[in-house]
Amino acid sequence: MLTVSESTKIRNLAFPFVCVLWLTYSSMLPVMAQKPTKLAAPAPPTPEEEFRSIEGKWHVLLAHEADTNLTDRPEYQNSSATISDKQFQWSSADGKTLFSANCNWKHVGKPAWDVDLTPTSDTKEPTKLPGIAVLYDKDILKISWRRTNLDKGRTTNFIGNREHTILVLVRHPPAKPTGKANLVGQWQMLTALDDSLDKLGPGRTSAVAIFESDSFAWKSGPNDKGSKYAGGYQLDLSAQPARIKFNITFPPPGSGATPTPKDGFVPGILEFLDNDTLRLCYRESGWKNSDPPESRQYPKAFYSDGDMNLWILRRAKP
Repeated sequence: MLTVSESTKIRNLAFPFVCVLWLTYSSMLPVMAQKPTKLAAPAPPTPEEEFRSIEGKWHVLLAHEADTNLTDRPEYQNSSATISDKQFQWSSADGKTLFSANCNWKHVGKPAWDVDLTPTSDTKEPTKLPGIAVLYDKDILKISWRRTNLDKGRTTNFIGNREHTILVLVRHPPAKPTGKANLVGQWQMLTALDDSLDKLGPGRTSAVAIFESDSFAWKSGPNDKGSKYAGGYQLDLSAQPARIKFNITFPPPGSGATPTPKDGFVPGILEFLDNDTLRLCYRESGWKNSDPPESRQYPKAFYSDGDMNLWILRRAKP
């Protein structure tokens, strides 16, 4: 049996070792107990912060009203719009006023805005034109307002028909294409006018058009398996404007709300505004199914109406 003095010696010898074990174990406890944490998503901008991205000078990429693309008219080419919380000023390249209005902006849910425009030319009886707006990526702004039949109220989508105007605005004007512009790749769809109605809807969208060397697909998102519109194509870059001959395979030719011809041939035109910005117009109707393919006329201009569809595309950012 150990004496008291011998037990004390053993305890004194063991104490440092026990302390080391305890310190080592206790230092591991926070690591063992710690759970991996996810980084919090950045807070969405407040309406005030988002409006600061709307204010300032914009360049007009598309101006469409009364089923007509105004930006193809000389006085509207290279025009710009300057926006503040109280003023909307649309000016020609040489500084002449194309449209001027007092305005009132109201945030109605990200990313949507209501905007009321009161033309400054209406000095006797001011008329309020109700509209909507949405901001894309801080460098694209879409705005649409009602011009006539004001008793019908505010539009719920972006429209450029007989009753409405739609503008697609960009922060930086397109540079001239270098001649090396390439259609192949993934393109962000900014506008898809069908009967002058933007089929992309009133909010932001992830819709893309993906062009391979001889095929294309319009998808709701880059990773979607299905397509809204798809098929093959051939380019004729010698024509002015360049021609694109679609061979539609989906929806199946001869089916859908506006059936494509059973042979799938749909004539279109395209133009690179710069290497990364493109507009494309194609004829979806206006012929008889009995008409031979060669009788289907290519569009003569970039606009949308009952027979023509117009896309505005920007090369997707990597």
